Amino acid sequence: MVKMFGWDKGLDYEKTYRQILSHYREATRDTTKAYDIILLTQLRNGSRLSEAINFLNMIIETKPFKREAYVKVEKRKDGHERQMILPEEISRQELMRVSYVIKEANRWKVSEYCRRTYGFNTHALRYAFISYLTKKGVAPQLIAKITGHKTLDYILYYTQQQKAEEILKKLPR
Repeated sequence: MVKMFGWDKGLDYEKTYRQILSHYREATRDTTKAYDIILLTQLRNGSRLSEAINFLNMIIETKPFKREAYVKVEKRKDGHERQMILPEEISRQELMRVSYVIKEANRWKVSEYCRRTYGFNTHALRYAFISYLTKKGVAPQLIAKITGHKTLDYILYYTQQQKAEEILKKLPR
């Protein structure tokens, strides 16, 4: 078996989404709810953690309230923006109730929370999203567009590695 990258923990998108959503719904502390909203947003959009935080802060401040917005892609110097959407399970009222925590959130705090609570790095959420889209048959060009990758190199390398592993596993013995 090919060794997974350090950031790729082989997370299943749907299972991970349900896990975080369940934790969010059971949470009583505002900080827990806010951090789970950030993680759900990151997973739902395949974004970097800081992009999810920036997006949530943007829609918290937007009047009238909108569930989607364009945010600047963190690693791109060309000012490229990508669309992000608030997960449907997050109500406006709930988001506003914990907005004071989200405004103070930073990627180190949320990363530590994710590692401590769920046992994986936040960037693994981005690759769970990419894996999910790949398994659904979405073309690498569209995945790159959705996730804000400037070139196809990294997406192709990652998705081809996944497909190669699947083919190898399915070969007759």
